[in-house]
Amino acid sequence: MASSRRPLSPSEIGERLRAQFGEDVRSSDDVFGHAVVTVGPERFEEMATFLRDEPDLDFDYFDFLTGVDYRPKGRGFEVVTHLYSTRLNHHVRLKLECDAEDPHCPTLSGIWPGANWHERETWELFGVMFDGHPHLVKLVLPEQFEGYPLRKDFALMTREAKPWPGGVEGADEEVAT
Repeated sequence: MASSRRPLSPSEIGERLRAQFGEDVRSSDDVFGHAVVTVGPERFEEMATFLRDEPDLDFDYFDFLTGVDYRPKGRGFEVVTHLYSTRLNHHVRLKLECDAEDPHCPTLSGIWPGANWHERETWELFGVMFDGHPHLVKLVLPEQFEGYPLRKDFALMTREAKPWPGGVEGADEEVAT
């Protein structure tokens, strides 16, 4: 017998999450056909587990996780997780707002093992701590590297003004005759 399960629209995904989590769903939007849901840290792991385990949602594929630095706009950091249901062909982006000074996010590596490296990379490049992560160590940068290069306030060497060590081209050159 064929399954009657079908893809849910972004608004239906938002409605299911609001029915389960109420006011802990801070926002729910349709962005280019994907549900985009913002949640607080206290229900982040629980909501992720619900998205994976609820048969009508069935988000079995962890696509990616990354960070966004909104501090220049007066906010903190945001952790963005994209999930996909391979069986139902629908998407959700789960967002979590983090503190500007001391960003923390619960780990999802126990729910989706594929989150492990994404969380390590986000910690390493943005400085977001993933509470409960089993092995939060550098993944891409050398151990001696200091700072978080994807933060907006990270001083990139290409942005630093440096004095030119040589002379001006053409000045003090003798014309050979």
